[in-house]
Amino acid sequence: MAENNPDTNPTDTITSSSGDDPSISLNAGFYTDINNNIIVPFISTYSQYTSDGTQEPPDTKSIPSYTSESACNTFISENARTTSSINDGFIPSDAVSISENNHRETEGNLGAGENKQVLGENQRKSQSANASLKEHNPEYRTHPYCFKTEKPVVSNIQTRSATVSWTLKSTEKYDINSPTSFELALSSSGKNGIYKNIYTGDGVTVVLHDLQPCMVYFLRVTTIRDAEHRSVSEVVSFTTPGCEPDPPLAPTLISRTKNSLNLQWKGSNDNGSKISSFVLEWDEGKGEDFKICYSGPLKQHKVFKLRPSTKYSFRLAAKNHFGCSNFSETAVFYTSGNTPPAPLPPKLKEAGVHSLSLEWCAPTNPNPNYTLSYVLEMEEENSGLGFKPKYNGEDLSCTIRSLQRNTTYKFRIFAYNLEGRSNPSGEVKYTTRPARPGCPNKPYVVGTILARKVTVGWDLPKDNGGMNISSYSLEVCENSDGANLWKIIYNGTLQEFLYDDLQPGTTYKLRVFCTSPAGQSRPSDVLTIQTPTLPLESCRSLPLRGKTKGKDANLPDNHSANGKSEALVRGKKAKGPHHDRKECPSSEKKCAAVNRAGVGLFGGTAKVTTPGTVPAMVSMVQEIENKVPAKLSPTCIAIRWEEPDCHGSPITGYNIEYGDKKIVTVKRVTEYVLENLQPNTTYRIRIQAINHYGLSPFSPTIRCKTKPLPPEPPQLNCVVYGHQSLRLKWGTISSKKSLANFINYNLLMEDRSGRFSVIYHGPDVTHKVQKLSEYTEYKFKIQACNEAGEGPESNVYTFTTTKSPPTALKAPKVHPLNNNGCEIKWESLAPMKGDHIVYCLQVNTGKKANQIYKGPNTSFSLSNYHANSRYRFKVCAGRQYETSNGLQELWGPYSPSALFSTYKHHSGHGKGSGGKGKGNHNEKRGKYKIKFALIALLCAVAFQYVLLI
Repeated sequence: MAENNPDTNPTDTITSSSGDDPSISLNAGFYTDINNNIIVPFISTYSQYTSDGTQEPPDTKSIPSYTSESACNTFISENARTTSSINDGFIPSDAVSISENNHRETEGNLGAGENKQVLGENQRKSQSANASLKEHNPEYRTHPYCFKTEKPVVSNIQTRSATVSWTLKSTEKYDINSPTSFELALSSSGKNGIYKNIYTGDGVTVVLHDLQPCMVYFLRVTTIRDAEHRSVSEVVSFTTPGCEPDPPLAPTLISRTKNSLNLQWKGSNDNGSKISSFVLEWDEGKGEDFKICYSGPLKQHKVFKLRPSTKYSFRLAAKNHFGCSNFSETAVFYTSGNTPPAPLPPKLKEAGVHSLSLEWCAPTNPNPNYTLSYVLEMEEENSGLGFKPKYNGEDLSCTIRSLQRNTTYKFRIFAYNLEGRSNPSGEVKYTTRPARPGCPNKPYVVGTILARKVTVGWDLPKDNGGMNISSYSLEVCENSDGANLWKIIYNGTLQEFLYDDLQPGTTYKLRVFCTSPAGQSRPSDVLTIQTPTLPLESCRSLPLRGKTKGKDANLPDNHSANGKSEALVRGKKAKGPHHDRKECPSSEKKCAAVNRAGVGLFGGTAKVTTPGTVPAMVSMVQEIENKVPAKLSPTCIAIRWEEPDCHGSPITGYNIEYGDKKIVTVKRVTEYVLENLQPNTTYRIRIQAINHYGLSPFSPTIRCKTKPLPPEPPQLNCVVYGHQSLRLKWGTISSKKSLANFINYNLLMEDRSGRFSVIYHGPDVTHKVQKLSEYTEYKFKIQACNEAGEGPESNVYTFTTTKSPPTALKAPKVHPLNNNGCEIKWESLAPMKGDHIVYCLQVNTGKKANQIYKGPNTSFSLSNYHANSRYRFKVCAGRQYETSNGLQELWGPYSPSALFSTYKHHSGHGKGSGGKGKGNHNEKRGKYKIKFALIALLCAVAFQYVLLI
């Protein structure tokens, strides 16, 4: 018997030699209960046969309230007043184990050499039980009729089943036509243990199933008559025979190398006979028939001389005295191999405007049984964000989408198998294709429209397609004949052209398009102009014609080649608040006619206001820190800018471009919060102003990054349960801790008022909660935090502390008796929160420890011990409590041992751990040392005396 594993049977198994003290004879050896270390669940299924042979389904009802075991079982009214002593008299105590023949058969099934114990106790007389009942209950009386249930008979006892039958006998006054039902109750925890009803009905034969091998069961039958009377039969016990063990669980892998596998396994239920050995079989990595690779009592085995990266299958069986169990499920393990070599860099399959299609070749796989997977990483050149994974799978090609046009990206690839990741491939760069440029804005007139010439200008397109514009083309259409024929009058890189082939008093249409290496844009909107007619005399006050650009024109004194007169305009700026950006600048003009003869007189003065145009470019854009609440920072960015010059027309709003060319239009404000963004993402942001005339150029681009989302709460688990502490664990420990993914955790526990408070804050993933009460429920929550703030709290987790084991006892005291015996006594412990305390006493004779007593007493008498021997006694306390699984026991540590010596001339007893008392040989050794010291001293004195003489 193991030294720290006391017997789990809750009843005392040692008979007493005299009085009430239990004792045992050492001449016959030490014995323990036959139920040692066996835990039996209650029976759940049965088959019932009625008197006509038909089978009925099972039924379950409660255990009867009153039982009796008199020779002629009498009816007891449920309304009768009973005391505890009367109820004790109703407990059946004259049950026998089984009939004599069945008892011999049961002992044969247990096998030779195993411990046996005769269960039962002396029968008490039925007359004394009836007399006790009448003495304590004056209302007790005998009804005019009675019936008796015969003792149930157990037959056909198998390893996991048995057949139970009984008969009912009655007197002549018994009414045979009244309804009668039976309840069959079963106990596996002793004759006086807890019984569970497994059958209720009118049948007299029941087949029990799902029994445990090599287990003692106790049966009783209750006969129910009407609703007020019932009779209980004698208790009958039977023992199921043992059998081969249950199939064990499949072996598990401890460690592996390229050439070995280290396996371990656990034992299964031995079914009445200790498991003697295990049989481990394998397929030798061939996937064929299994062969034995180990047979023995160990629960661990290491297989050597294996092939790398190879699949091996194993299965396990257990053996005992009755035979070999079935094999476990097959477990499959692989020996270690090598990580794959670095693959070649990916190749470009096709480039698009916003996508790149790549392909690659598989490297040489050192482990043919493993499947290779690949991780493709990408980095935008000059972004500074590093490589990020874009694909993870087993395919040899992929297409990366949502890229920026005409942008260069770096790529590298890794190969994976079960052994790990390869080195990265070489880095390669691929560029997306540019797009065709967008159409330019509507062209405009630079300066004044003359009768025969005009200067036309245009701006860059809003979208150049990702490449610089290589040329512009200006087209013109003359509506003199109503035809819509366009011709190119200019093609070059300038953004202004002087068209000097006009006719006075003619309407012209102008448009422009641009060209880049990616293609040609669509034509712009059409600009319509009207050339003036030539004057023949001095000019009057100059009227304002059409729209002109905001410039003062001083035409020089010149003569046309054909002798026709032209107009000369001179002027000065008018006084007024022309510097106000909300008003158009103005000037005063005079006009005179010019021909070959000279310049005519100037006309009257006219005030001319130049027209407005699109606003100036927004010069300054910046991100506002701490503007957005912490909860919204993962999805929002706040920006501000300065209002530009309106160029003569009030600004009505702004276009904000961010992300993948997304544009949001806002009113005339200088601050705005971009919402519904992706967490932990970098955005490029630029702004353009809007007024009556159109859109200004975009501002310089800024980069802003949203914060990451607060992390979700991890799973909370309790890894170690104690009676005063709980070890909690959550999340996983990352090997790469950076500021971006650094996470702290808040562990919250419910207090007595029902509120949760933080008991731990930090980066660790385990915490031990101490100073708790035993067998008490505690509620916890977990919360994760990062730079974005605190994440949501988890659901409530409930964990319960265990019951505390009893404390260690002092060493027992051994008192010798006159009749060749001794008495062992030990201290007692008080019940722990209502749980009973039992004690287990062990004796060690030098070879092994044996349990000689288990029960609630604090003393034990030992008789007929051997002479010239040493006995060491130690005791431990156990705590008994009820759970849903039945009676449980929790044992504390053993006390120090007490020595009891039976040597003839030096008998005595001592105390202390490990037998601190001294024996006869120790005393003799001490005497020899003293004599030797005296002789040595005398010799030294004699030698000194000789020297002095």
